[in-house]
Amino acid sequence: MSSSLPSPRPPDARRRLPSADRRQQILDGSETLFTSRGFEAVSMGDLASHLGVSRPTIYAYFTSTEAVLTALLDARLAEFETRLAPFLANLRATDANARPFGELFLLLVNERALLTLLQSGGGPVFAARRQAVLTELERRLETHFPPPQGTSRQPFLLACISQLLQGMATNAVNNRLSAADIARLASTLDRFINAGLQGVLS
Repeated sequence: MSSSLPSPRPPDARRRLPSADRRQQILDGSETLFTSRGFEAVSMGDLASHLGVSRPTIYAYFTSTEAVLTALLDARLAEFETRLAPFLANLRATDANARPFGELFLLLVNERALLTLLQSGGGPVFAARRQAVLTELERRLETHFPPPQGTSRQPFLLACISQLLQGMATNAVNNRLSAADIARLASTLDRFINAGLQGVLS
């Protein structure tokens, strides 16, 4: 008679982990809760229960859910920056047929974790971080895309573009658009933005 192998035991969340691993475990678990329940509905006790650890364990690494949120957003934004910087640098070297705004939209759509996290709360903390992301994107657009003549004389122009791109990317993620629909939307956005620029600056 053959004997079956025992099922592997689930990992024990309370076992001692290296400090960096425990911190990452807390971040991963909090991101899951923030995006599924909403940031304002999650307490430190909820997070401890979700991870199967004590609340003092959580407090050893973070003083509040706001501190966890800050660390999460900082990490996600740093990851985004590592992809955004070379992307923009490469776009500057492309030919005149490039679709920079459509391609930037596609890059944003691939930042599903960041976009979802930014939409998981409605309080002032999230409002400030969402605005900071938009402002930074606006700054990068101005820095890396040679502005059409007269752009500097049009206040809020790049702000409109950055908000449109991030808003449509968030909408695509939330509605789980198909790859084909996302590609069509990217093309439409690029034509729309370029046509708008020509109209505003002409």
